[in-house]
Amino acid sequence: MSLGLLGEMAVLQNLADHIRACVENAAKAEQRAAETTDPNLKTDYIALAAQWAHLARSYEFAESLERFLLDSQKAKDALRPRPPEK
Repeated sequence: MSLGLLGEMAVLQNLADHIRACVENAAKAEQRAAETTDPNLKTDYIALAAQWAHLARSYEFAESLERFLLDSQKAKDALRPRPPEK
């Protein structure tokens, strides 16, 4: 496996880790909203859950963009003529 491919995989794994953490934090905030009886806290937890979910979607977009750019570069490299071997 090339160093470039390892680096690409590391970036995508890092994004996947961020997405997972955001989704987990959103779920925790939703759970806390469901458990609290204080209306102000409930509102805050619901807003916090929405913010975590929004951040997860932002990371998902970044991940899809990264994949698109990597795939585009691979396709471009595949079309590039190779120098003749000696």
